[in-house]
Amino acid sequence: MIGKVLGDRYEIIEEVGVGGMAVVYKALDTVLNRYVAVKVLKNEYMEDQDFLRKFAMEAQSAASLTHPNIVSVFDVGSSYVDGRKYNYIVMEYVDGKTLKDIIDEKQILPIEDIVNYGVQIANALECAHKNGIIHRDIKPHNMLIDKSNNLKATDFGIARISSSATLTYTSTVLGTVHYISPEQAKGKFIDEKSDIYSLGVVLYQMATGEVPFDAPNAVGIALKHIQDPLVEPIKLRHDLPKGLNDIIVKAMAKDPNDRFKSATELKENLKNYQNYSINRLQETTKSPVIKEADEQPEVKEAVYKTPQENDDKDNKKKSNKFLTVAVPVLLAILVFLGILFGKNYLNKNKANMVVVPALTGMTEKDAIDKAKQVNLIAVVSEYETVNNVEPGQVIKQTPDPSTEVKQGTIVKLVVSKGEEQVSVPNLSNMTLENAKNQLNKLGLEVGEITKQNSDNFEAEKIMEQHPQAGTNVTKDTKVDITISLGKKEELVEMTDLIGSDISQAINKLKSIGLNIGNIEKKYSNEYDENQVIWQQYDPGKKLKKDSSIDVIISRGRETQNTQREFRISRPKEEGIYTLTIKDETENRIIYEKNHNASEGDLDIKIDANPNNDIRVYIDGEPINVG
Repeated sequence: MIGKVLGDRYEIIEEVGVGGMAVVYKALDTVLNRYVAVKVLKNEYMEDQDFLRKFAMEAQSAASLTHPNIVSVFDVGSSYVDGRKYNYIVMEYVDGKTLKDIIDEKQILPIEDIVNYGVQIANALECAHKNGIIHRDIKPHNMLIDKSNNLKATDFGIARISSSATLTYTSTVLGTVHYISPEQAKGKFIDEKSDIYSLGVVLYQMATGEVPFDAPNAVGIALKHIQDPLVEPIKLRHDLPKGLNDIIVKAMAKDPNDRFKSATELKENLKNYQNYSINRLQETTKSPVIKEADEQPEVKEAVYKTPQENDDKDNKKKSNKFLTVAVPVLLAILVFLGILFGKNYLNKNKANMVVVPALTGMTEKDAIDKAKQVNLIAVVSEYETVNNVEPGQVIKQTPDPSTEVKQGTIVKLVVSKGEEQVSVPNLSNMTLENAKNQLNKLGLEVGEITKQNSDNFEAEKIMEQHPQAGTNVTKDTKVDITISLGKKEELVEMTDLIGSDISQAINKLKSIGLNIGNIEKKYSNEYDENQVIWQQYDPGKKLKKDSSIDVIISRGRETQNTQREFRISRPKEEGIYTLTIKDETENRIIYEKNHNASEGDLDIKIDANPNNDIRVYIDGEPINVG
């Protein structure tokens, strides 16, 4: 995409991020001369109508929001480039880092930064919620921090109008699972409280450097959001202010009704976190205890009693009789009632119990549907690599089949993902040898090799591959590649230059995209002077454009050389001089020799064309000769 122009306006400069559905590029708006961020839908989703719908929904949702803490949307459209259609959204470009980058760098953020960023995110949510939009994907990755420490929330890619927002386990779970709310993990109705929970997770991570719930897979993390108790951040970071700790704990309450009522309420409490505290009063109930009556042995005394004492004795006997008769009866009644109520309780509980069906051997979808028929919730807790088992088939379940459990119990499934798979590497711009090494390390092989010309890839570099980079395949899969032959060379057909004047020959070559090369001269009795008598390539030969063509041209007809005599008049004297005789017409030296000046006059004979201009030089200076 680098260098391409979308919508005849947005020139792609560099890739700045990759999301689930789209790639984000930095681009230049050539009309307004400013940098923008362009989100382009990934190629694999171009034919997927569901993703195209979500992509359009993102543009509509985000464009309706205008706030200093929300990335602005400028434009949305589609464009054909090199015969391929691209759907894109043009947004405000934020020059800075993501909150995820900052957390990775600092691990634990200062208190003032936690509060500052938290308030700004709450501001963005306040605006979105007032417009009926739930973000659904609040996480540090979607928070952009500019160089002035201003935060802007982006990626409303999974936002929906709140009145129709629902999610089920059987649908695609949107959002990052480390930040997902319990109700979103359960597939229940989602409202603004879900965003508040996710913001609580972000605050937790800024405060401790860790996410509150983690597991080897996405389903395991989701289950922890649903059922595991929260380890309060102050237990991981002892200098965390109590008020800020309590705000995070309240924002992350499992029950949405126990969280803050709105992003506005959360924001105001963050601003005043020093004075905030949770009401932690808990009611306790004591169970009644029934004590057995004390048994005392009866004591008989042979002593005379007065009438009054006898009356007291009778009363005492009546009291003892009550204790020995009435109390056991009352206890029996209580036991009967206990059994009766216990039986009713057990019957009632039994009515809520179901038997776990056998789900192993089924497909993931069938197992989920089967569990749903008996009011159980089946979720995939793990995918395992298993040879000789079809991908998507359930291989284990917990609880085991025939176990009696309550309705609504979660049944964890382990599903086969088939044979061990590897991700196909990106071979673009590699040589064939490097590609073979990369594939062999992963247990893959080079498949069919084709070659074709390319204006974008150097010769001998890989320009295409199938399967595409990032595709999960089994080992021993063959990857077909296309190798570039470089730019397609334009060929021209050589013309006939023989007999043409050299100036005409040069013009002929230029007219077909060729150049004149070396020009040599030779005598010719057939062609006049300066006419082409030989050319490097025959007429009709296919040549690369801009090639240079060597030629030989005629010097004219060759005449018979005659002997000519020159007399060099020189006084006798001491010293040595150089005598040179040159044919100026043919631009060649005929004679050159050193002589003693004491020789005096010299007579020199040479063979030369009588029509040529012959000159004599002494020490490089021309002289007249006879």
